Amino acid sequence: METASAEIPDPPSVARRTLLRGSAIAGLGAFVSSSSVFAAPDPASPGGPEPSADGLLLTKFKDPLRTPPVLRPRDRGGHDELTVRMRTADVTVHSELPAVRMWTYEGSYPGPTIETVRGRRLRVTWENGLTGNVPVTAVEFGRPGAPMPDPLSNYPGTRGCQEVAAVAGLEPWAAVHLHGMLTGGGNDGWMENLVAPGEVQLSAYPNDQAATTLWYHDHTHHVSRFSVYAGLAGLFVSRNEEERALGLPEGRHEVPLVLSDRNFALDDSGALTGRLVHKVEMVGTKLMRAHAAPYTLVNGVVWPYLEVQPRWYRFRIVNTANSRIYRLMLLADGRPVPGALQVIGTDQGLIDRPRPVDGALNLSSGERADVLVDFSPFRGRSVKLVNTMEGVTPGDSSTRHDLLEPDVMQFRVAGRGSTGRFTLPKTLSPTFERPTHHDLPHGGRPRWVVLVGPGSANVPELWEMEEVEQSEAEGITLPSAGIVQVKDAEGTVTTLRRTAMHYDDGNAFTVAHHGVEIWKYLNLAASPHPMHIHLAHFHVLSRENYDVTGFDRVVRGSARPVSFLGAAELEAHELGEKDTVRVGTAGQIVPGPNGTPGEMVTVAVRFPVVGRGVHHCHMLEHEQHMVRPLVVGPAAHRHASGHHH
Repeated sequence: METASAEIPDPPSVARRTLLRGSAIAGLGAFVSSSSVFAAPDPASPGGPEPSADGLLLTKFKDPLRTPPVLRPRDRGGHDELTVRMRTADVTVHSELPAVRMWTYEGSYPGPTIETVRGRRLRVTWENGLTGNVPVTAVEFGRPGAPMPDPLSNYPGTRGCQEVAAVAGLEPWAAVHLHGMLTGGGNDGWMENLVAPGEVQLSAYPNDQAATTLWYHDHTHHVSRFSVYAGLAGLFVSRNEEERALGLPEGRHEVPLVLSDRNFALDDSGALTGRLVHKVEMVGTKLMRAHAAPYTLVNGVVWPYLEVQPRWYRFRIVNTANSRIYRLMLLADGRPVPGALQVIGTDQGLIDRPRPVDGALNLSSGERADVLVDFSPFRGRSVKLVNTMEGVTPGDSSTRHDLLEPDVMQFRVAGRGSTGRFTLPKTLSPTFERPTHHDLPHGGRPRWVVLVGPGSANVPELWEMEEVEQSEAEGITLPSAGIVQVKDAEGTVTTLRRTAMHYDDGNAFTVAHHGVEIWKYLNLAASPHPMHIHLAHFHVLSRENYDVTGFDRVVRGSARPVSFLGAAELEAHELGEKDTVRVGTAGQIVPGPNGTPGEMVTVAVRFPVVGRGVHHCHMLEHEQHMVRPLVVGPAAHRHASGHHH
């Protein structure tokens, strides 16, 4: 899409607003906030805006958390059916903010939670009743060569930015993807099979997978970063007998937490208008830094509170933000509570046993975690869920933790009330299994996907690679564009050659139906990327740190091999089956003096359904650049076609 732009004039009067700084980390999910306010920068104050009594914009923890409405399908004799309507609506996200015009599912943001039972085949009619152009003002700012020390993305409004004019005219075409559902390519919400206003998308879902939390969202090619931001996202919950037998907290004690971030426009007086603003920092003409907005929403409410009883609760946490990584901690009296979050499930269902989170729960865009929390130790107190930064302990007086504790929401624990009868089970899913050596494919070569920082086109890149025979590798002069060498823990050097990086390069990965493959994601870039595979689920086998300073970023190839540094631990929510995985450390921001350690994540992928899909980065601002097609077909067809990678 073209990025023709026009500068937006500064408002005649914008009062100074309070904002605690530290914004080098803003674009990667550890965003900095004050206790209750955000601000437009004052050019007369080169050191940054000064606190001002008139600077309050929105009050934290003023509004209660909403629970999205629930939709249950109708039994049509052997299968279930459901109709979900997309429509334009005005949504209240904070009591001090005017209603926000959004594109929604059924008039709410997030959309209603579709609740189903495993094994009941489901047919959904997605009706496009959207009207008007996208209700988002898209703007950009920046300077060539380097990020701004205090980026404007930290502030509401459009001051100092240029409007991306082409976005204002985007019409309400849609393509709904049920993220994590195993369904054939024809029902997956292929991003180019768009549905016009007044038309419908008919999708059939086998719904034959573990009880878990999925989510549905718009997947329109090239513009999902605007359509999802406009509000097109909702949850999908599947249940089964194994889950019910555990007696987990239910009803009002089972709460979805849909995380997202948003920014809003200001009027001439400096007051928030409620108009959605999508603001990104540009370095050069095309390099778009990861989106980060100043206001955190949970279930569509800015900084909400939830009144809870002193007992166990179940939270289904879903990161639906465009790009932000959430590093979640529970704070009591300003200090973290190790083990307060007990992970019981991942993207694709329950794990073997509860796993306490001693540090932060890291969720990148698209990831989910099923979590239990016992509030009985906090009877009569308030505790907070916060998004913190890698390597910083909230409450530690030796660090500027006041700059690094952006609040997410508050829990107000009742002083009285029953603690309930729930006991944390020792075993969650007796059927859960991690893949063993016997379960993995042997003899074949892995798929290689290398994530690379901006090249000549100044956009992030996803490289599909193939291994080069040793005899051929000896004749390659290094560094050569598109050649990457990897030295593993045993000292073995593998030479990789780029085969594709653009969406339309052809030569797609073709995979055998019911096959299991090893995919290796190697991140050579300076920021983490959440990687999502359609038509498939996978187990994360390992995380490994690599020295990537041997990669020549000018030539775009290895001057010397990127080398193994050591193994990294998998996190609790990475131990079960998944469909999205973060590649790169959650605190990875910018290269250090010796270069930023890269990361390799190895996954075992299974392909239970057939059709044409994609694999891509789930940072929506990167998706249009870091996406490649994927084709799953019957093994006989794959080999008969003669077209395989």
